[in-house]
Amino acid sequence: MKFTHFSWLAWTTAGAVLVSGCGNTTEAHEDQDAVADTAIDAVAPGEGVTATDASDAAVGEDVPAVQVALTYTPVCKADGDCPNGNCIDGVCVTTPTEVGNLSDPANDYLPSTETLQTGCVDQPIADEIKGLPVGATVTMWGIVDRFGAGDVTSNIEVDVFKIGDFHPEVCAGIIDDTQRASCFADPAQVGTPIAHTISLDPDKPAVDAQIDVAAKVAAGATCAIHLDCPNGYDCQKVTGDVGGKICVKSHGVYAVENVPTNTELVVRVRKHDASTSWHDSYYWDIVLFSNHKDAATDRQPKKYVGTPTYHVDPTIVDEGQWELVPATLGMASIATGDGVVGGRIRDCGTAARGGFPIHDAKIAMGVAPAGYAFFNDNEDDTVPIHTKQSTDTLGRFAAVDLVPGANRISATAQVNGALVNLGSQNVFVVPNALMIVSLPGRIPVLTK
Repeated sequence: MKFTHFSWLAWTTAGAVLVSGCGNTTEAHEDQDAVADTAIDAVAPGEGVTATDASDAAVGEDVPAVQVALTYTPVCKADGDCPNGNCIDGVCVTTPTEVGNLSDPANDYLPSTETLQTGCVDQPIADEIKGLPVGATVTMWGIVDRFGAGDVTSNIEVDVFKIGDFHPEVCAGIIDDTQRASCFADPAQVGTPIAHTISLDPDKPAVDAQIDVAAKVAAGATCAIHLDCPNGYDCQKVTGDVGGKICVKSHGVYAVENVPTNTELVVRVRKHDASTSWHDSYYWDIVLFSNHKDAATDRQPKKYVGTPTYHVDPTIVDEGQWELVPATLGMASIATGDGVVGGRIRDCGTAARGGFPIHDAKIAMGVAPAGYAFFNDNEDDTVPIHTKQSTDTLGRFAAVDLVPGANRISATAQVNGALVNLGSQNVFVVPNALMIVSLPGRIPVLTK
């Protein structure tokens, strides 16, 4: 899937109106508000089910809809097109003022002496998978992680799509929240997942299903780090306890078989119980590279020990965190129907290590958000720092309040006094959802 153009295309009672996303946040949000109350027929995206057919089938002819294109238009072609004088892959970027450096995940994310690796930056997927087997599959397993506070993430749907077969543009322009959600839930509209499951409570159901994982300590026992605990448990200090940390149940667990490797994928997690307040999340355009699957000595679910497995922890966000981030940044709440892009910036890694997070990297979106959020080096602290303008030692970032549709994210760092391109990735912003990107290299990030 290659994005080359972005536009909102709307037909109003006064005639045809074209609204282009060109990186001006204020104008983009004003344009969105202007069409939000207008009944619009969508225009066919060019192949498969047309957007008009999809909107009519999903919501009826009387429901407002706006066409959201699947492709992105670069906002710049040369440095001179950008106010800050730097154009990278069609996105205007800013040179970081801080010096970028690698953090070592195995050493409390302290600065690493390793050399920054950029060999995978903007590498075509065909080159990334060259020489790897075709048709190999794995069991994908892990927790449904949670960004910020919230309930245990059990009873969450986990769906895996091939990115080329997933069509969010068909449903993204439906204005009514309930009917848009119904459209996204309909495989006839957005595409059929190649794998599906529902996350389980990490206690007895997980044991019965044999997807629990051997751990150093038991649930409720004293621990030092998250990895000491059983799958689905975090090592936390209990409120009011003057002692150390213990393993506390925090996450639902899951496993799905026969997920293809060396294939661009989208992993969607969403609430199964409509009464809960989770926002849908999409791990966008990741690849389970067959040469990065779990080693036999790694922790594996008991049922799958010795078989090909791949650990992926997709993340979901609760309404409370959804409201907390913009409020902390001094912004209004995220506009209804807008989305968020978040993730971590890492280098490409080597044969001896995975990608290391890049501290003090900058990010930029082609179609600008209302604001950017950066954090404070603590895995368990999800409150952004209002004054911070670059990634923390974990490489974390968020682009907050983005209009739906095709977009592109770019990352840069300052190394030896020069601006270093850390790559770009296309992403489709789904309304009211968190889009997670793994930049560069498409390799899923483990957070626990």
